[in-house]
Amino acid sequence: MGPIVCATRGGEASRRTQERAIALARERGDHLIFLFVADTNFVQPNNQALADVLADELERLGRRLLCIAQARAHEEGILADMVVRHGTVRQTIEGFLREVKAGTLVLGAPGTGSEKKTFSQEELPQFAQAISLNTGVEVIVVR
Repeated sequence: MGPIVCATRGGEASRRTQERAIALARERGDHLIFLFVADTNFVQPNNQALADVLADELERLGRRLLCIAQARAHEEGILADMVVRHGTVRQTIEGFLREVKAGTLVLGAPGTGSEKKTFSQEELPQFAQAISLNTGVEVIVVR
């Protein structure tokens, strides 16, 4: 089986997702990779300078969040890699899974707060199913 990829972006739901991925890596003895996708597609297409600055800032934020996830894994005796990629979340995750020949993707379910989310409660199962069908990767959604 290939590595476990844990797509994460911070917050309490991400902590539960990371903990599940760490436990899964321990159970299976599989390699663990934490992935953060810096997606600036919400920026107006005519403002490339702003998009570049935001991409840089998102990458820095992502690296800090991934360092925290990596430290959690290390505390549990699990060595984990961390990767930041740029692009749309859906396409970037799918491409990364193919690139590393992943066996499992661990995703967190969106919370019920009012903040903007990458996926709604309704969209996440559809995304998970599409990823599984398109890549053959097992997808685990942590609620």
